[in-house]
Amino acid sequence: MNIKQASEQSGVSAPNIRFYEKEGLLTPARRQGNDYRDYTAGNVRTLKLIRMLRMLDVPLPTIKAVLRGEQPLQQALQAQQTVLEQQAAQLAAAMQFCADLARQAPQMDTLDVDACLTRMESPAPQQGFFSGWLQDYCTLTQVQHQKHFFFIPQGSINTPQEFTAALQTYAEEKEIQFTLTKEGMYPEFSLDGIPYKAYRNPGKYRDEICCDAMHPEQLDAGLPPRREKLLRILRIAVPPVCTFAAIMAAGWLVTGGAGWLWLAVLVSAGVLLGRCFEKWL
Repeated sequence: MNIKQASEQSGVSAPNIRFYEKEGLLTPARRQGNDYRDYTAGNVRTLKLIRMLRMLDVPLPTIKAVLRGEQPLQQALQAQQTVLEQQAAQLAAAMQFCADLARQAPQMDTLDVDACLTRMESPAPQQGFFSGWLQDYCTLTQVQHQKHFFFIPQGSINTPQEFTAALQTYAEEKEIQFTLTKEGMYPEFSLDGIPYKAYRNPGKYRDEICCDAMHPEQLDAGLPPRREKLLRILRIAVPPVCTFAAIMAAGWLVTGGAGWLWLAVLVSAGVLLGRCFEKWL
């Protein structure tokens, strides 16, 4: 078969076939009389093997050694697996760095580039699954707060202007940048570059302002999925566990026994249900 047919059957372009021949990875026979290349089914299979290995990013010298029998295919694949794992670790670190940096809403003119370069050039050693859990827990809690939070203003909210003033006061107290994009009783605004929409939740004595991120899917904790799932469970379970322990400790000190056990269980169950409803709603 000619080079066009070999290209169609192998999925390797004709220029790449010629390049592989030049590099010594493929040596097709020559037809008598016109000296044209004559590719065989074996050549096509070799091209498919080269294509597969190149899709795994195996270097050409390694492929040449495999085709010549100088290196076993299994050994080459194991070596490439190590290389890919190292690259995956580097990409994971880069993804984590991007997520951490994006959460800080950096500005081009105020970003501490030297600190970023220092962290990138001297990354912290890779930690185990259960190491750094407290920092990751705080990170997840911060991201959840960015997605949805509420606060109680100093006075009642009856007009759009009072709503805006309450949001400005909140931003000033938290020392974050506030930008109003739409005034009203359902205002839209941004805090440190994150867009939000808010609504008033009237209470018996004080109003409550609830704020929801307009694009919560863009707020990512940057954690591995398995670790993030575990931390989400801990975030729901920790408050009732702490409540249970606190009530049991207080009851034990006061009564000297376990008479407060059922009260502790009921209160903790109530806290747990509240956190579950908070997550579901």
